[in-house]
Amino acid sequence: MPGDNRSDNSDALEASIRQSLIAMLGGEILSLRRQPRWRPAWDVDMRIDGKDRAIHVRADKGRKYFNPMSLHQEAGVHRILEAHGIPVPHVHGMMDDPVAIVMDRIPGQPNLATARDDDAREAIRGQFIETLAALHRIPVSAFAHLGIPVPETTDDIALNFYRQCETIYRDRMAGRPFALMEFLWRWVRDNIPRHRDRLAFITADSGQFLFEGDRLTGLLDFEISYLGDPLAEFAGLRIRDIGEPLGDINSLIDHYEALTGDSLDKASIEYHTAGFCTGACFLLWSLAFDPDIADDFVAYLSFSVSQSRWAVEAIAEAEGVDLVPLEPPAARPLTYSAAPRHLVANVGSLPLAGDASEYARGKLQSLALFLERSNRYGRALMNDNLADISALLGRPVNDPDKAEHALIEFINKRGHQHTRALTGYFHRWLLRQDFLLTGSGPSSWGTGVSLQTIRDRG
Repeated sequence: MPGDNRSDNSDALEASIRQSLIAMLGGEILSLRRQPRWRPAWDVDMRIDGKDRAIHVRADKGRKYFNPMSLHQEAGVHRILEAHGIPVPHVHGMMDDPVAIVMDRIPGQPNLATARDDDAREAIRGQFIETLAALHRIPVSAFAHLGIPVPETTDDIALNFYRQCETIYRDRMAGRPFALMEFLWRWVRDNIPRHRDRLAFITADSGQFLFEGDRLTGLLDFEISYLGDPLAEFAGLRIRDIGEPLGDINSLIDHYEALTGDSLDKASIEYHTAGFCTGACFLLWSLAFDPDIADDFVAYLSFSVSQSRWAVEAIAEAEGVDLVPLEPPAARPLTYSAAPRHLVANVGSLPLAGDASEYARGKLQSLALFLERSNRYGRALMNDNLADISALLGRPVNDPDKAEHALIEFINKRGHQHTRALTGYFHRWLLRQDFLLTGSGPSSWGTGVSLQTIRDRG
């Protein structure tokens, strides 16, 4: 998720990284390349004691993005997993400026869609589940010194990560009303699967690994890992599958059950799909209202809208609600339609070169395209939304701010009796946001797609 804790393309930042790496590891730096993406991270080639070493520097996200787990705790996770035989990048230490983990860059490629053939793909799928099962066997006590919350009840097991994210959300939103998240949080709290009492360290944002040929080389990215129900990993896999296809997730569940003896029921997977997406949205939605200058606004908004929509779709599956497709709105521009088109054209013609500059141009192109679509369709979508709220409340509401407050009051007082109607409403609202993001350039993500179906599992 986009952002930086210093200005982009900073010579001072690169000089600080170089100085810290030499002080920590010795040797010489052969090359240092910032990854052209939303997360500030660098791939470094070094020569240490006459040997070439591949290093990765992983920094904090943005100045306005907050996470339950700190980078220091994430580095601790790497060390614990490595000590228990889980293949992960070896951590060399922590950098102070910027705050970052310095770790080995393990060999391999991501995304099973790029595997050489089906046999290799299936072998890697099996190795991943076997590694996940081994990770879940690590004693919870091994993580105690990291200072992460340890659940004590079944409710704590289910809500552990989600509660932490909600706390961050309340602080960041500072009282700003946003009915969607009130609805999602109420449902997640009210539908805890209390028969699930297994506790383990879990990666949460599951399915991030590298491979070579037909061999898994290591797991990556533990920034939202926590102590919870291992079943929740398969909620994370459903989201990962959107961008990095994992094959049939149901067969991965079958393999995991055979290895562990655990029984993963569909209802609990749907619950944790809604919970995982709600937790992620707690961390993300505030950035749609208060972004940092370096943030990739459309990418953040895309993540927020997509994960919110998948949460609502999981709730609909659990509640037996039939969701209706959205009719595309008519164009009703708010102002001069040529103005946002002019912005799109000008951004595209900026004289930029190099990976970092192209990435910056892509961010701006996406924002310009989103603003163009918002200008063209925003009036119609706002009116449709107000009509939906008026029908739900049983009285006319014509002001968007008053509608948001009224909807929250309705959720708090009568939400239990109207879950199905609220599910349908928020799904329509999210489809409208999804419509605005469709075609909004390289930062737009997840539009128009739904998660892989989990079958009834008996």
